[in-house]
Amino acid sequence: MTNLIDDTKTMFWRSALTTLRNPTTVIMSLVVPAILMLVFVNVFGGSMDVGGMNFANFIVPGILVNVLIQSSISTGIGVNQDMNTGVINRFRSMDIASSAFLTGHVLVAFLKAILTTSVALGVAYIAGFRPVASLTQWLLIAALIALFILAVTWLAVMMGVTMASPEDVSGILTMASLMAFLSPGMAPTENMPRFLRIFAENQPMGPFVNSIRALTNGYSTQGNDLLLTLIWWGGILVVTFAMSVAVYRKKLTA
Repeated sequence: MTNLIDDTKTMFWRSALTTLRNPTTVIMSLVVPAILMLVFVNVFGGSMDVGGMNFANFIVPGILVNVLIQSSISTGIGVNQDMNTGVINRFRSMDIASSAFLTGHVLVAFLKAILTTSVALGVAYIAGFRPVASLTQWLLIAALIALFILAVTWLAVMMGVTMASPEDVSGILTMASLMAFLSPGMAPTENMPRFLRIFAENQPMGPFVNSIRALTNGYSTQGNDLLLTLIWWGGILVVTFAMSVAVYRKKLTA
């Protein structure tokens, strides 16, 4: 256990230093949420009917989904580059815990995602976001966001260990981030065509967006949104974690 903790610390600092050596990626992960929030609130806010709700309060969950998936792209690319540039061959000859490599990447990605979330919420508040959640609701919001971040991060890691190139990783995760636009995150689903409305409300991001929106506005979650959020993103976390570890260990011993 001691070796696992020490190896994870080493890989964490390695991944952190690699991230800090590419400041453009870090800066963009902070600037993009701010730009998206300001653009949607100030450009589209006045022309969208969200049932009388403060538009900033309506749009925040959708923006969070989009920027957190985008933030994970650099993690997937970093893992993929390590897998395909010979670094993994050096790890084969070292006495390190096999899971430390992936865990180090995930811990750095998690901290970066928390920072991204904080910036997005800060800019949202400047733009007019006024949550009225209770302490209990805020704790539940934090738990759901943490679950979403971990699931998305392990999804990025899975893409990193399985895809052939960084371009493949970036393309797939970018498409995943665009799914936020096909959810209740960016616009009310009532005005969508029926087939699109059904998809938007039942894809994995739909219940998560609905749950975060209800909780930040001080409401109880509706229907099975909370349960479906836990099922969807808990399931995605378990599956992507298991596949990431299995594929990584297979390549490590190949």
